[in-house]
Amino acid sequence: MNTNSQRSSASHAGLIAKKIPDSLGRNITHWVKPGQDIHTPREKKIQQAKQERNRIQHGVRKDPKVDAQIKEMTNRHLQFEKEAREQRRSYGSGPKIPKPGMIMRVYAKGKVNVGGMLAKVKEIASDGKTIVCEFTSGKSYSLPLEHLEFAKSEITTDPIIQ
Repeated sequence: MNTNSQRSSASHAGLIAKKIPDSLGRNITHWVKPGQDIHTPREKKIQQAKQERNRIQHGVRKDPKVDAQIKEMTNRHLQFEKEAREQRRSYGSGPKIPKPGMIMRVYAKGKVNVGGMLAKVKEIASDGKTIVCEFTSGKSYSLPLEHLEFAKSEITTDPIIQ
């Protein structure tokens, strides 16, 4: 028999207490009728914004040019992975001095946030400390020797990569 309507005072008979935070975050009690829409206009707006943010956008189309670039980069990356597997079979997994055509991993953490990207050695500079590499994006960069490490790709039997 202890319900909210019986505990409430006579001026709030039949109403339900609802705690609504104000702009400072303090809870303020509002008395509302049961069964009615108890959301304030601000709450309705917040709820609608949440629904719009969570809605999946199926109509977004990628630019065909960008889509082709992504496909090309993915194919190049898979090719680099395949070559790294073959390279590991023939050279082993120990540290190696880079030669043109080898697949290396780039760890340039001192300069930029590159952690383990695959790169193919194109050429070694005459000083012997700088190496020109082609990334999976198709761009070529010159990197110092200490930023490169022999690619130790896993030898898998995954039919997708082969």
